[in-house]
Parts: sequence; structure tokens; C-alpha cells
Amino acid sequence: MSLLAIRARSILSLNGESPARGERLFAPLKKIDNAVLLVREGLVLDVLPWKEADLPAGAQVRDVGPVCLAPAVVNAHCHIQLSCLKGRTLWGKGFSAWLSSMIPLLHEADAHTAGLAVQDACEDIASSGTLHVGDVGGSLPGRLSMVHAACCATGLGVTHFCEWFGFGPPFADTQGPWPPRCREEAEADMALAACCAPAGHALYSTGPDILQAARRYCAQHGRIFSFHLAESSEETELLTDGTGPLYQCYAGKVLPGAWRAPGKRPVALAADLGLLGPGSLAVHGVHLNADETGMLADSGTALCLCPRSNSNLGVGLPPVGDLLESGTLLCLGTDGLTSNTDLDVRQEAVFLREHLDVPPEALVRMLTVNGAAAVGLPQPAGSLSPGSPARFCILPEALTY
Repeated sequence: MSLLAIRARSILSLNGESPARGERLFAPLKKIDNAVLLVREGLVLDVLPWKEADLPAGAQVRDVGPVCLAPAVVNAHCHIQLSCLKGRTLWGKGFSAWLSSMIPLLHEADAHTAGLAVQDACEDIASSGTLHVGDVGGSLPGRLSMVHAACCATGLGVTHFCEWFGFGPPFADTQGPWPPRCREEAEADMALAACCAPAGHALYSTGPDILQAARRYCAQHGRIFSFHLAESSEETELLTDGTGPLYQCYAGKVLPGAWRAPGKRPVALAADLGLLGPGSLAVHGVHLNADETGMLADSGTALCLCPRSNSNLGVGLPPVGDLLESGTLLCLGTDGLTSNTDLDVRQEAVFLREHLDVPPEALVRMLTVNGAAAVGLPQPAGSLSPGSPARFCILPEALTY
């Protein structure tokens, strides 16, 4: 195979970078100006200044222009299967109002319509320069295989977080670890099952015994355990006091009649249940106090931020400054098209840059090496290192320097 030389104004390879926390997030990144990415058979050979590249005869040169290239990014949290609901939910009125607007729509779309939306969503994600997506499955039956096929067709790596929802008996020996809406699909396709991990929806919507069983299974089988955590003030009110609009939404429908509020804030409850620690990926983390950001960091739990979704729904923004300083492993996700305008995870970083002045060095790491670690990809995923797949993205101008 001939050598391919991809020339750009600059390249951030992140070669040699490991997941970064705390002060290391802000360390300078090595940037090569007037750079070239050398590729053979789809793998990186090297990243060099153009003037140092000794190209053999027959090498193909592609100049991509005045842009900055970086490793392909990781979207650590997404709801691809709900893409057909884009533009149909209520934003800006809080979490429960959004949830109440979405629930009646869940079963309206037929499989054909849903499949087209899923395919379009995966094509958009891939075209944004995304290497891998952590997708939440289990909201609707039959959609897990649909999302998996679309990811494969567009070249997206995927981890399916198969989400347990509701209260009741945990895993039965005869049924395996998968939630009911995912079980048949996962057990019928070994390649699909290899990309799956049992997950929990949230502390207020999934039985504690089920959350603990899913967490144990993931720890025993080397999978990442993911769950939503501290997304809204309504969640905190429900868990501490057993009141509020989220309680009204779930009472008698999801919450069993004997349910009583545990009387604890989300992070403390998650810690008591043993859900925190290395191998756990919490999502959102909007309503955290200083002690709770410290607890997450000390536990080794990764946290995926979805700031545009949080802003759109009107639930607030996470305490990003405290989280950056705490030493928590931070990454980024888009959530889904029910709460976001697109699934380009780079725009989450742009949002944090423009609204909270987060330094680009930290954001690039959160998009790449940190995201890869959070969803369980081995190094050198998240970098353009010799021997790694030559998957890259174009960084938005707001993230370049």
C-alpha cells in the first residue's frame, strides 16, 4: 500500500498522553505547525513537521488546508435510539417537564422511521470525527441491534450501556445480566453482546439491588458501569425528601407503592450502594457541592459532562471549575436529540470554552484520551500514535491556540 501524507496547518497528536486529571489537564499540548500525518494501511506511521517528512516516490499527499487536526473524539454518553424524537420535547422548563413531554412519544415512531433517524444520527456522529460512542440502550425494545448496525455501517466504535429501568428482581441466573428490553438481542448476537454492559438509569428510577448487581457484573467482567447522577435539583429533592415534580411524575408508575425516600443526596447514596469507583462512569453531575466533587475524585469515578443538554433543559450547569480542580476524570457527551440540537461532541467543548472559559488543553484531553479511558478503551485510543488507527477530527477554531 502506498504512503498517505495528510498535511494540515497544525496537528495535536497527543502521542504519549495518558488520561489527565487535575493540574495535568492544563499542561501544554505538543502542537506541530505545518505538520503532516503519515498513514499506511489505515495506521499512523508518524506525525512530523512537513519539512522533516522524507516522502518516497508515489506517496499520496492530501492537503486539508488551514485547520488543526486532533485524534478522533469520544462521545461518552448518547441516546441514539431516541433520535426520531428530535425537536419534539419541551425544553427550558426543567427536567420533569421535559420528561413528561417525552414519555408519550416513546412508542409513536415505527421501526422504519426510527431506523432512518438512527442511521442519520450515526452518519452525523461519524462525520464529526468521532471514534467511539457510549450509547444508552434499553429504552425501547428492538433498538439495540438497530443502533449497533448503524454504528458498524458508519465505522463508529460503540459501547452499548444496556440500561436497567424500574424496580424488581435483579439478574436471574437463567436470564443473564441484560435488562429485559436488551436481553433477547444481546443473547442472540455474540458480537453485539461483546459491546454491551449492563447499566443503571438512575438512583431514583432503578432499584438499588439492581444497580448493585449491574455494578458487580461490570466489575467482574471488565465492563464499564454507567448511570445518570445528580442531573437535576428535582432528583435531589426526590431522593432527600420524597417530594417534588419528579416524584409526581414517577409515583405509582415507576416507583413502587412501598418506596420511601432514602433521605440522602445522590452522591452519598451512590457511595453507600457501592456504585462509585474505578470502572464507573457517572453522567451529568450538575447538582454537586464541593464535598461531592471531592468524593467523586477520591473514589476514582469518571464523570461525563453534557453541558448543552443541561442548559437546554434548564437544569443548570455542572460546577466545572470545582470538577477540573478536584482530580475527577472528566469526559464529554452529547446526551441525545431529545435534549440537544446535534450529536457533535466537539460542540460540548466549544460550549464550555465560550461559556465557562475552560482552557482548550483541558477540553481536548476530555474529548480524546479521557473519553477513551472513561468508556474503557485501551491506550493509545484517543491519540495519533505510531501503530494506532489514523482516525482524526478537525478541531473547531474555539479549541485551537
